[in-house]
This record gives sequence, structure tokens and C-alpha cells, in this order.
Amino acid sequence: MSKRFVVTGCNGYIGSHMCYELKKAYPDCWIHGVDRVEKQHLRHLYDFYDHTDLAVDPISIPEGTDAIFHFAAYISVEEGEQQPSRYYRNNVVGSLRLIARAIEAGVPNFIFSSTAAVYGEDKSAMFGHLNEDMKMNPHSVYAKTKAMVEQVLIDTPEMNTARLRYFNAAGRDVKANLFEEHDPETHLIPLLVKNKKATIYGDTWATKDGTCIRDYVHVIDICRAHLLAYKHMEINSGTNMSINIGTGEGHSVKEVVDKVNKIIHNGEMEITYEDKRNGDVPRLVANTEIAETILKFKPQYTLDDIIESMK
Repeated sequence: MSKRFVVTGCNGYIGSHMCYELKKAYPDCWIHGVDRVEKQHLRHLYDFYDHTDLAVDPISIPEGTDAIFHFAAYISVEEGEQQPSRYYRNNVVGSLRLIARAIEAGVPNFIFSSTAAVYGEDKSAMFGHLNEDMKMNPHSVYAKTKAMVEQVLIDTPEMNTARLRYFNAAGRDVKANLFEEHDPETHLIPLLVKNKKATIYGDTWATKDGTCIRDYVHVIDICRAHLLAYKHMEINSGTNMSINIGTGEGHSVKEVVDKVNKIIHNGEMEITYEDKRNGDVPRLVANTEIAETILKFKPQYTLDDIIESMK
């Protein structure tokens, strides 16, 4: 019998890439796509489309579903601060209703799209190389919604659960002709690609060039991590894990800007500096030991690959 998957947020950035990777890994699988926003140009990625708002609409889960990959969330940190009730309703209420329905339907495996933002911020010198045994300490509304759902899944023994904490998702699948379609766009690399002007906030951090260091991971690698998590859950009953998904390598903002300037803009970017922003920390990089040990996950794409894919 072919695999049956539910992918929520199937029309989103990572969700659409996940549908494509599932079809590559399991060519005869059947994908039930769920999203509150319809996008006809992505309809070929899944076998059935369910136009559903998880927070209010009835939730349909096909009989015999092997796994749910849950990507349906609002993701803008700034917007979450401005519209907190909207974020709690969609991200938390929608997830709780989906989890309850999954348990009712007897779904064995649930993989949740989380974020490194659940670790919060810390000004201590040791903070920045983040590992999964650190206490969740979310600051933004967006991060709080993800941490809340993580805690519910931690306390859900009825299913195998995996909570994948992404670092900076970036890049796209060129062969699949998939894009990052956020509106408004808030992520660094696509913003740099679209504009010949770049602003760097702070150049006096205690880093190699004075700018903040972050961990950038290709969206295809993120999808590969989901596949590996699912395969692990298939043979390990009782799985309940939080796992960082990153490269374990940090790149400074200046390094990213310089690379985009060279690869995309032929050195023609206008680069300016402004004061540090409140809430920024100098270094946020994934400790990837658990991903490497448990999932046998190693990223296949570099920062250069990410930027090249954005041409």
C-alpha cells in the first residue's frame, strides 16, 4: 500500500517544497494538501487540496494516513507583535485542533515545523550555540506560539512526534520551479536578492567582522530532515523528540551581503550601516549533534548554493 501523507501549509514556502520532496522519495505516495490560501500554480504538488482554516473549519484526515507534516503557521515576528490574537488563534488553536483530530484518526506520526526562536534571547557570553536541552524561553509572540505547540506535543504520548527547530531557512528548488512567496518578505537573503540596497544593523559585535552571525540552511535540506525524521519514527515507536535543523556553521551578515552582492548584483549594491537593533544577539548557530546522530542528517547545500538558487 502506498504511503498517505497530510501536509498542512502545502502552498507555503517549506510546505510546497516538502510536497515535492515527498513525491521524489515516495513516487506512489498520496498527498492530502491542506492550506487556507489557494494557489493554483502549486496544485500539481499534491493529490487532493483541502481549503481549510485549521482554527475554525472541520479538519479532514484520510483513513490510513501515515504521517502529518504540519507547516501551517503565520511566521512574521513583526506582524505577530502587532496582531497577537491572530497569531495565537491560527498557530496555537489551529495546531491544537489538528493534533486532537490526528489522535482521533489514529495517525501514528506527527512532524511539527518549529523554530530556533523558541530558545529566546540571552546576553550571556555562552549563549549562541544552541542545543536541544536548553530551556525554551521564547520572547516574541511568534516564538511563544511555536513553544506552546511544542509543549503540547511533548505531552502527547498517543503519537510519535518530532519537533524540528529550523534556523534560517533559505534558498529554493530551481528544478521544481518553486519559490519563497512571502508577502511581505522578511527574510534576509530574498530581501537582499530583490534589492540593490542593504542595511547592516551593528558592526561592533564581538564577531570576526563585527556583524551578527547566523546559521543558514537550505530549504531542501530542511525537507530532507523531515523525511529522515519520518523514517526514524517508522521504526522507533514512542519517538518524542526536538531536533535542531541547521548546518552548525555560522555566517556573518556582512559575509551574506557580500556574497549576494557578488553572485547576484555584480558588486553594485549600496551597503549602509545603522545602530544595533534591540533583541539581536551576536551569534545564533545550531548544535547539530542530535540531528547527525539520530537522523543521520548532514546538510548537502552551502551558503553559496543557497544564493545561487535565488538567481
